[in-house]
Amino acid sequence: MTRPEFISGAMVHSHIMALQRRLTAAGYERRFQELSKEDQEHLRLVTALSWVRIDALERLYTLLAVDARLTVAQLHTEIASEVVGRTVTSIWKAILRVANDDMLMSRAPAIFKRAYQQGAVTINRSSPGMAELKVAAWPDISEFALRGMRVGIESTLRAAGRKNPRGAATRTRDGALIRFDWDL
Repeated sequence: MTRPEFISGAMVHSHIMALQRRLTAAGYERRFQELSKEDQEHLRLVTALSWVRIDALERLYTLLAVDARLTVAQLHTEIASEVVGRTVTSIWKAILRVANDDMLMSRAPAIFKRAYQQGAVTINRSSPGMAELKVAAWPDISEFALRGMRVGIESTLRAAGRKNPRGAATRTRDGALIRFDWDL
């Protein structure tokens, strides 16, 4: 059995708020009641300083995707893009206008540490229109977490004015390599 994975409560709170807007508060609550009591308790006690089990969040997405008429991956991508895009443009608005590609990517390890309790990210390569990040010390990273990272960085690049950012992940023994490309 794999170890539990954790994501920051601040991030989960933002996802929950976006999911409630997307599906209405009543629709969200109806599906929320279908979760196990343990998952409900875990997700109701979210604070900006807490760590939340990623598998509990994924089970919530699985239930809500039905009402959204999307796959879990589609709903997760939509919500993560919205949440990260809103966050980086509100916090980094001035910086995003002047940041070059290396400056943007250099923030990835610090942002990762704030978002995830396990693993570490390093920049393998970065050049105009391309970057490769290495996720290490997380050999059993879930698809949900990997997609969240990929979408988060794509959204950050998009918010910084990079055209058509796209990421692709390849699993490694210790975690993953995620390559990002964007049009110059």
